[in-house]
Amino acid sequence: MSLGIAVFIAIGVLALATLGGVLWFVRDSNKRIQGFAKSTDLVPGKPGRAPAEWATSTEPEALLHQRLRYAIADVHSANQAVAVPVPPDSAAAADPTDLDDLDDAVFALDDRLIAAAQLTGEDRTKATAELAPKVASLESLTGKLWEAPASRRGELLNATVSALRR
Repeated sequence: MSLGIAVFIAIGVLALATLGGVLWFVRDSNKRIQGFAKSTDLVPGKPGRAPAEWATSTEPEALLHQRLRYAIADVHSANQAVAVPVPPDSAAAADPTDLDDLDDAVFALDDRLIAAAQLTGEDRTKATAELAPKVASLESLTGKLWEAPASRRGELLNATVSALRR
């Protein structure tokens, strides 16, 4: 009888500890995500020049800006995936110290988004539509880095930089 009670108490303690760990993980993750979402960083650690209200705005240029922020953050953290380990021979496994040109291209593209927002009517719509595929090219970069061998990292980064600057 006392062994059954001890096992029951041990399972209860283990369940409470697991629940506590899950709650801490969810709270910590949410805090970091909300912190980035509310920040003005365009590239992680580097504040952007877009209006602060673009962090939550639903204007087309602001939405592209938000996508741009998340895409470059994803590229910067591609080698730090927690749920699925990065393949060791993948171009994503490299230390992200070679991203300066890409970061510069992202800032230049964001400046173009800011300029497009200053336009009116058809000119604004056209300028925004021309920039959307550039953001999409950056969004696809992390997947390309994961799938490509490390030897292609420079080639993929350079191709994306060229696409952003066109």
